[in-house]
Amino acid sequence: MARPVRLLFFTQTLGCETCLQARQIRDEWPALSDGITIDEVNLILEPETAKQYDIDRVPAIAVIGQDETGTERDSKIRFLGTPAGYEFMSLIQAVLLVGGRPSMLSEESLRLIAAVNVPTKVHVFTTPTCPHCPRAVTVAHEMAFANPNITAFAVEATEFPDLARKYSVNGVPKTVVNDSVEILGALAPDAFVSQALAQPGS
Repeated sequence: MARPVRLLFFTQTLGCETCLQARQIRDEWPALSDGITIDEVNLILEPETAKQYDIDRVPAIAVIGQDETGTERDSKIRFLGTPAGYEFMSLIQAVLLVGGRPSMLSEESLRLIAAVNVPTKVHVFTTPTCPHCPRAVTVAHEMAFANPNITAFAVEATEFPDLARKYSVNGVPKTVVNDSVEILGALAPDAFVSQALAQPGS
C-alpha cells in the first residue's frame, strides 16, 4: 500500500444483529497493515456523517483514501452488510485499490467511466458463499474509484432482504445501476462496464 486507507465502520448499539460479526472482522484489519485505520460511526448518533456517505443502514463500511497531495478523498466505495466469506476478498481488493494498486480496467473502460457526468449508483448484490460475486463487486468498486460521480455499493442480500425484494434479487451476483440497468452474473470487466453504463433499453 503506497497510501493510507481509512475505513469508516457504521454501526449502532441496538437493532443490528450482524454488527457484532462485522466488528469482529473489522478488528482484524489494523493487524494486516500499518496503513489501515478504522473509525466507528454510530448511525443513530451521527446521522449527518451517515448522510454524507450515503449510508442508511448498518453494518456498513465506507472506504476513504488520499489523493496525490495527501488530501483525504472519498473513494465512493461502500459495503452494506458484513464482508464475510468470499466478500472479505472484495474488501481486501477495495483497500488495495484505494491504497495505491493500479486499476485493472482497460483504457476503453476507463474512458467510458470518465464520461459519466451525473450521479450514478451501482448496487451489486452478493452472498458470502458466492465465489463469483467478488468479481462483479471489484469492477463496480473500480468504477467508483475512477469517477467521483459513481458510488458503488456491495450489498449482502441475505442481511437486507428488503433491498433484495425491491430489486427482485433471485440470484447473485446481480447488479443494478440507477434502479434501471440490470446485470446478471459476473461478466468480464469490459462487458460489465459497457452494460452498466448503457442507457436503459439500448
